[in-house]
Amino acid sequence: MADTEEAKRLYDRGIDAYRMGEHEEALEALARARGIYSQAGDRAKEGEVLNDMGVVHIQMEDWDESWSCLDEALTIRKLLGDRSAQAITLGNMGTMYERMDEDEKAVEAYEEALAIFQELGERGNEKAIARQLSKLQAQRGRFLEALSRYREGLEGEEEAVGAQKMARKMFRVLGRLTGSGGAQDLASEEEEEDSVEPFGEEED
Repeated sequence: MADTEEAKRLYDRGIDAYRMGEHEEALEALARARGIYSQAGDRAKEGEVLNDMGVVHIQMEDWDESWSCLDEALTIRKLLGDRSAQAITLGNMGTMYERMDEDEKAVEAYEEALAIFQELGERGNEKAIARQLSKLQAQRGRFLEALSRYREGLEGEEEAVGAQKMARKMFRVLGRLTGSGGAQDLASEEEEEDSVEPFGEEED
């Protein structure tokens, strides 16, 4: 019990450090927590810590370490059969690939995560992934696909209003495409309204 309590304390310290932008300190604490969970045989917690370490490495643009952590987290989560956790890690992989400008891999990871969230009925996570896909596609000039994805990320009354708003932005950007800054303008407007961080565990 004492060991797991220490792991939880280290994990919380790591998350706090990450939120403060202290990435090296975050990784040190998370790595220690991961070691304790591994020795205790708590694979679920080990997978969670590895997922979060991958997110920290994304922020540091340390792609090799990010991929290593996320791939190991995904392997553990598949072995445990935790579909929701798998989708969270796949969403983080999508973010990693997107920031590496590997669009095809990013879309593949996002779409796999989206399919799982849809299957599980996790609408909040489904919406977040659909919006991330729409932003990626808009930034790369795939406007119609982006609008479709954005609509998938909306529901109820929000859908009609949000889709109309997005459509107006699309048309404004399309009207500016005689230059090279249209997609970037749209991305900037979207980021102001709905900044998306890498996907992590939902707090209890």
